[in-house]
Amino acid sequence: MARHAVAAIDFHAAHDGAARDRFVAGGRTVDDRVAGEPLPAVFEGLSVPVRTAASMLGLTPWTVAHLIERGELRSERGGQYRYVTLTSIFSYRRMTR
Repeated sequence: MARHAVAAIDFHAAHDGAARDRFVAGGRTVDDRVAGEPLPAVFEGLSVPVRTAASMLGLTPWTVAHLIERGELRSERGGQYRYVTLTSIFSYRRMTR
Protein backbone atom coordinates (compact mmCIF):
# COMPACT_ATOMS: atom_id res chain seq x y z
CA MET A 1 0.00 0.00 0.00
CA ALA A 2 1.17 3.52 -0.69
CA ARG A 3 2.37 5.92 1.95
CA HIS A 4 -0.13 8.59 2.88
CA ALA A 5 0.94 12.23 2.82
CA VAL A 6 -0.51 14.93 4.99
CA ALA A 7 0.29 17.80 2.62
CA ALA A 8 2.26 18.37 -0.55
CA ILE A 9 3.45 21.13 -2.83
CA ASP A 10 2.65 21.20 -6.53
CA PHE A 11 6.22 21.42 -7.85
CA HIS A 12 5.10 22.10 -11.41
CA ALA A 13 2.56 24.81 -10.59
CA ALA A 14 4.86 27.59 -11.74
CA HIS A 15 6.55 25.67 -14.54
CA ASP A 16 3.80 24.34 -16.79
CA GLY A 17 1.90 27.31 -18.16
CA ALA A 18 1.40 25.52 -21.50
CA ALA A 19 0.24 22.24 -19.94
CA ARG A 20 -3.36 22.79 -20.97
CA ASP A 21 -2.21 22.90 -24.61
CA ARG A 22 -0.39 19.57 -24.35
CA PHE A 23 -3.19 17.09 -23.67
CA VAL A 24 -5.48 15.05 -25.85
CA ALA A 25 -9.15 15.12 -24.90
CA GLY A 26 -11.10 11.90 -24.97
CA GLY A 27 -11.94 8.89 -22.85
CA ARG A 28 -8.46 8.41 -21.45
CA THR A 29 -7.24 8.59 -17.88
CA VAL A 30 -5.67 11.76 -16.50
CA ASP A 31 -2.14 10.41 -16.82
CA ASP A 32 -2.70 9.60 -20.51
CA ARG A 33 -4.03 13.08 -21.29
CA VAL A 34 -1.22 15.07 -19.72
CA ALA A 35 1.94 15.15 -21.79
CA GLY A 36 5.29 16.66 -20.92
CA GLU A 37 7.78 15.81 -18.27
CA PRO A 38 6.60 13.51 -15.46
CA LEU A 39 6.14 14.54 -11.86
CA PRO A 40 9.16 14.20 -9.58
CA ALA A 41 9.67 10.69 -8.21
CA VAL A 42 9.17 11.96 -4.67
CA PHE A 43 5.39 12.01 -5.29
CA GLU A 44 5.21 8.41 -6.53
CA GLY A 45 3.40 6.16 -4.09
CA LEU A 46 2.02 9.00 -1.96
CA SER A 47 -1.69 9.50 -1.44
CA VAL A 48 -4.03 11.66 0.61
CA PRO A 49 -7.57 11.16 1.97
CA VAL A 50 -10.48 12.22 -0.25
CA ARG A 51 -11.23 15.20 1.99
CA THR A 52 -7.64 16.48 1.67
CA ALA A 53 -7.68 15.91 -2.10
CA ALA A 54 -10.90 17.92 -2.30
CA SER A 55 -9.27 20.75 -0.37
CA MET A 56 -6.21 20.70 -2.64
CA LEU A 57 -8.41 20.88 -5.75
CA GLY A 58 -10.92 23.38 -4.37
CA LEU A 59 -13.75 20.86 -4.77
CA THR A 60 -16.15 19.05 -2.46
CA PRO A 61 -15.42 15.48 -1.32
CA TRP A 62 -18.57 14.41 -3.20
CA THR A 63 -17.16 15.83 -6.47
CA VAL A 64 -13.82 14.11 -5.87
CA ALA A 65 -15.63 10.80 -5.33
CA HIS A 66 -17.35 11.24 -8.69
CA LEU A 67 -14.06 12.08 -10.40
CA ILE A 68 -12.67 8.83 -8.98
CA GLU A 69 -15.66 6.86 -10.25
CA ARG A 70 -15.28 8.39 -13.73
CA GLY A 71 -11.57 7.49 -13.78
CA GLU A 72 -10.31 11.06 -13.77
CA LEU A 73 -8.53 10.55 -10.43
CA ARG A 74 -6.84 7.38 -9.20
CA SER A 75 -7.46 6.12 -5.70
CA GLU A 76 -6.62 3.27 -3.35
CA ARG A 77 -8.51 1.77 -0.47
CA GLY A 78 -6.95 1.60 2.96
CA GLY A 79 -9.41 -0.22 5.18
CA GLN A 80 -12.66 1.73 5.12
CA TYR A 81 -11.00 4.87 3.74
CA ARG A 82 -10.20 5.90 0.19
CA TYR A 83 -6.95 7.70 -0.64
CA VAL A 84 -6.28 9.68 -3.83
CA THR A 85 -2.79 9.49 -5.34
CA LEU A 86 -0.86 12.76 -5.42
CA THR A 87 0.25 12.19 -9.00
CA SER A 88 -3.36 12.01 -10.18
CA ILE A 89 -4.23 15.16 -8.20
CA PHE A 90 -1.38 17.12 -9.77
CA SER A 91 -2.17 15.76 -13.22
CA TYR A 92 -5.81 16.76 -12.84
CA ARG A 93 -4.77 20.26 -11.73
CA ARG A 94 -2.50 20.61 -14.76
CA MET A 95 -5.24 19.42 -17.09
CA THR A 96 -7.99 21.71 -15.77
CA ARG A 97 -6.11 25.01 -15.78
